Formats: sequence, structure tokens, C-alpha cells
Amino acid sequence: MAQEVTRIKKRIKSVTGSYKITSAMKLVSTVKLKKWKNKMLATKEYSKRIDEIAKMVFSSIEESNNPFFITNDKADKNLYIILSSSLGLCGAYNNNIFRLADAEIKENDEAIILGNKAISHYKNGAFKQIEDFKEYSSVRDEAIIKSIVNFISKEYTKGTYKEVHLIYTAYKNSLVFHPCDYVILPLKGSEPIKGYPPLMEPSKEALINSLVPFYLKNSVYAKFLESEVCEQAARSNAMENATKNAEELLESLQIEFNKARQGAITQEITEIVGGSNM
Repeated sequence: MAQEVTRIKKRIKSVTGSYKITSAMKLVSTVKLKKWKNKMLATKEYSKRIDEIAKMVFSSIEESNNPFFITNDKADKNLYIILSSSLGLCGAYNNNIFRLADAEIKENDEAIILGNKAISHYKNGAFKQIEDFKEYSSVRDEAIIKSIVNFISKEYTKGTYKEVHLIYTAYKNSLVFHPCDYVILPLKGSEPIKGYPPLMEPSKEALINSLVPFYLKNSVYAKFLESEVCEQAARSNAMENATKNAEELLESLQIEFNKARQGAITQEITEIVGGSNM
């Protein structure tokens, strides 16, 4: 009986250590979630205005005259950008991304793998990987994001890829987010504006040529930022669940410990009484 009490005490000590770790990580991830969520919300209004302006301009062009609006039908492959986390302990966040990517990517397609978890998962992938951007770790790496946009713009206009996709996690709220396949290129035109078209200076072609790269960078960065928020939310939820599980386990172990301790005390009293009657 004494051995049982010792075993339970060791288990309680172990679970208590895990509880302290998950509680601390929950606090850290909650602070990070608040920080990135505020940044996403601040950027959201800016991105919305850029989209409105872009749609207004795109509605006044002929898609057949701009390579960014044309599907490269002669190309036999697509390019996928797979955006995962570089750190773990975020529940099913990465697995959901991998499940969607595995369903969408074909054998002859190519992929840009971002995040250590995806790099490790697709170490022996059947498709070709472009490793120029593997140093990416988070949305803080704005220079790498800019390089990715420049790369896909250059390769798409050359006709290398039929379409360019981004597989990321879309944010709804801190409890609900899901993997999404977002088509970066080709761009989609908008319905023609009713009434007078906008005046474009110095010319329509010059405005579009300068707006499209800016629009792409803004759009891709917004998706990366949204995915970062989802990662922090997933980690916060996972640590909260782990902390609750540790609390429940500690309560159960404490009850078990009290029963074992009471049984040990009862056994000792019985042995003492039995010894005195001999």
C-alpha cells in the first residue's frame, strides 16, 4: 500500500510539472494571438481599400491583353505555396493543411514549402519542390514574402505555370479556422462599372502595370498574416485544452492518492492493533 502511495505522488509531481508548462505556454500564446490579431484587423481595412481600388481598375481592362489575367493553358503544371508553422504544439493546424495539400497537388505540380513542419512532412514528396524560400519562418520575414511574389509573377508571365495557388489557413474567429486553397494567379476581372468609368493617369496600361504587383504583394501578405493569427489561435486552444486535461487528471490523482493514503493508514492501524493482541 505504501508503494502505491509513492507511485501516485510521483505521478502527481509529473502532471503538476506538465500543468505549469502548459499554463505558461497558454499565457504566452494568448498574448501573441492578441498581438497578431490586432495587426491583422489593422491591416484588414487597408487591404479592403486596396481591393476596392484594384477591382475598379480591373473592371475597365480587357483581360485578354494582360498576362496576369490569362490562364496559361499551354502549361502542364500548377505551382502551390504551402504555408505551415515552424513550431509545434498547435493541435491539428498543420495536419489540416497537409490533408488539403495532399488532395490538391498532382504529381507533376511544383510547390514552395514554407515552415519547418511542412518541410519535414514533404521531405520525400512526389512533386518537385522549389527550395529558394525555405528560410521562411513567420510573417515577420517580409523580404522573403516579397521575393516569393516577385518569383511567381515572373514565372507566371513567362507561362511556366497554369495557375498559382496558396494553401493557407483562413480565419473566422479564435475557435473556428480552416485550410483554404486560394488562387493567386490568374487574377479575376470584375464586372464593368455602371456609369462613367474611372479616369486613369498617366494611362490605363501604366496604372495596371504598377497596380498589379502591388495588389499581389498586399493580397499575399494579408493571407500570410491571417494564417499567422490562425496558428497562434490553434496553439492557444491546444494549450488551454492541455491545461484543462492536466487539471482534471490532478483532481483524479488527488482523490486516488487520498484513498491510497487512507488505506495505508488503516492497514498500519490494523497491524498495530493486531500486534498488541498477540
